Amino acid sequence: MKKLGGFVEGFILFALGLAMSGLVKSDNYWLYLNPKFKWLTLITGIVLMLLGLIAAVRNRRPNLSRIVVFLVFGSIAGVGYLMPNPTAPAFSSSLTESANANKVESRLTLGGQEFIKINLGELFNISEMEEANEIGEHYVTRGVVKRSPELDEKGQFVLFRVFMWCCFADAVAVGFRVSYDHPHELQDGQWAKVYGKLRQLPSKLPEPNVPVRGITSKALNKVYGIAAHKVEEIDPPPIPFMFEFRKSEPYAY
Repeated sequence: MKKLGGFVEGFILFALGLAMSGLVKSDNYWLYLNPKFKWLTLITGIVLMLLGLIAAVRNRRPNLSRIVVFLVFGSIAGVGYLMPNPTAPAFSSSLTESANANKVESRLTLGGQEFIKINLGELFNISEMEEANEIGEHYVTRGVVKRSPELDEKGQFVLFRVFMWCCFADAVAVGFRVSYDHPHELQDGQWAKVYGKLRQLPSKLPEPNVPVRGITSKALNKVYGIAAHKVEEIDPPPIPFMFEFRKSEPYAY
């Protein structure tokens, strides 16, 4: 019985560590955590496998409560592997991403005007720094359209995109009001690409009632909005979340 107890606990621990290590190499990692934590997950998986091997050779009585906890976590890991595989490519290491970033076009041209590709979080940071040369630039960004009757009347909608620092527990929907002549032509919840410039908003605007599904924390810019030159409806990107903010071009669009 003692050997059986150690073997069962060791086997479950080893399987958990193997699953965590495998998750690092899979395309599903970003569904759970920010990809920058891959290294930590891999180290944890290796440690669990080592502990599993140690537990398997120790003579100890089985601890039912511990086995149940291990099985619960193992079941959660199993459900993750049974989920449909996303179409997003696997994240590379931060060093590879930095090397590839310089190969990506950092601007788009529309009607002879260059627009800097940027994500909503990076644009939010620029608006807070309020440096005149960056505030006056032309930008293109993307996110989810959120409408309300009050915003429609003002010729506006809100563009949100979710930033995830660690996991969904700390996810925040970052957004801007967008001034647009035809907001009624857009569908609520539709992804859109917005070309435009930052414009200062009137003070003390009421907070629009535009919930973001699954997200409780929102950061809507209260000082600047986006004056849209053009709005294009687009398909959702393979990876819809923001994981990274950069301080200069090429931005993490």
